[in-house]
Amino acid sequence: MVRFNSFLATAAALIPGALLATALSCTAANASLVLTSSNVGGVTDQNVLFQNVVGDNTMSLTADTNSSPRNRITFTSNENLTGTTSSGQAKIFDTAADGFNLLGWHMANPSLGFTANVFNIIDATATLANITVVTNDQTETFHNVAISTHGDNFFTLQSGSGEIIESVSIAALNGGLFDEVRQERLGGVGPVTTAVPEPSTWAMLLLGFAGVGFVAYRRKTQGTALRLV
Repeated sequence: MVRFNSFLATAAALIPGALLATALSCTAANASLVLTSSNVGGVTDQNVLFQNVVGDNTMSLTADTNSSPRNRITFTSNENLTGTTSSGQAKIFDTAADGFNLLGWHMANPSLGFTANVFNIIDATATLANITVVTNDQTETFHNVAISTHGDNFFTLQSGSGEIIESVSIAALNGGLFDEVRQERLGGVGPVTTAVPEPSTWAMLLLGFAGVGFVAYRRKTQGTALRLV
């Protein structure tokens, strides 16, 4: 009986901690991002324009969208950036015009994000790229995305369950280079909110806290019994 009680005490001490660790490692409800190798359309309503530009020919360039009121988008790279306008939309490329291998973008206002993004990579030599997306819930990288060297490479990024996208970046692999990114469009621009855990995550947390309380109670009562003896 003593051994059995010892086993129960040990299990009670270990299980709540494991449950709590599992609960804390869970992500928010139904987290999902969908990247499609085409211009799906219908999910974006703001074009990025090359106007009211700040930071031209630097590694951080900010421009307007065509929304009312205007939103601002910042592009960053490891090379100086510039751009021009094509059919009313921005084309972003490196100042040296000899190709670049890294480009990211985010809302200039850090309190804002978006739920959809269409962009077109005009390629130089890259055939593969990693596309990394940071949301209010997670960071996800789409690895080894195929890039064609024969012109347009449209991509549509869509938040599947309401995640707010905070930033997107593309990185060419194997020494490849991009020529430019154009036809950037955003949808669902709004405040970045705190991700809400799943109901199962809340249940695990509550169970874990209850277990911790039970262990504390057991230790207290056992300590009292020992003092009485």
